[in-house]
Amino acid sequence: MTEGDDPMTAVLQERDSLSRAVFSDGSYAGHFRPDAPDNPFRRLYAAKRRDLLQLAGRSPGSRLLDLGGGPGRIAIPLARSHAVTLADISDDMLTRAARAAQRAGLRADDLTMVRVDARDPLPFASGSFDTVIAADLLVHLPDPVSALREMLRVLAPHGRLLVDTTSSNPLWLLRHPGYVGRRPGRWLRTWRAGGVLPEWTGIVTHHSRGQFHRMLEEAGLRIVGERTYGPRPAPQWMLAICEARASEAPGAGMADRRGGPA
Repeated sequence: MTEGDDPMTAVLQERDSLSRAVFSDGSYAGHFRPDAPDNPFRRLYAAKRRDLLQLAGRSPGSRLLDLGGGPGRIAIPLARSHAVTLADISDDMLTRAARAAQRAGLRADDLTMVRVDARDPLPFASGSFDTVIAADLLVHLPDPVSALREMLRVLAPHGRLLVDTTSSNPLWLLRHPGYVGRRPGRWLRTWRAGGVLPEWTGIVTHHSRGQFHRMLEEAGLRIVGERTYGPRPAPQWMLAICEARASEAPGAGMADRRGGPA
């Protein structure tokens, strides 16, 4: 810092950010520990996991994609009664999932695991899955609308997408002050970034409820249900239960093309 610099400005400009490689190089497992006893959000993670298992598990035998499913917290329990594909960008996460599946008593063919970068077109045929789960994923994607369109593409007719995001209303931080720490500058940077810690700035983006809804609509989805996790009126997570809009569903518009009524 040179003479005359504002100390607070220097703190705000301090950069020790993580790079996007953290999601694929094996180190993300050290950051993503939702069930750890010292995780201040473990009860919220557990509640969201229970809901996802209940919502995705309604039709035994259905085809499920857990996109960005990491170590298999969602995929492995569902694989007992569904045809589940676990997709993640990290080989390390897939290895952890394979070990966890083995410990859970699953056979090798009970769970399909594929290395996938959700920023790219998905390597699955259109209509391949009855349910797509995208938990704790959207905030990591630089173009979430394109990714949502791909999720919609691989959904079967009448399929459902279960997708969440983290709220950019930082009021939820007040319930968990230890998450940010004690440094005023760190608090200010995190607050201004909508709850994103300084080291994650640039690779994580939180969304307002309005932004979340607009992204889903732009991707061709309609919301048929919502759940929230965390304190009201500013919950930390928002989970949307989505289906294709009528105009986006397979076969939509056929009557027009055949000369039928508009």
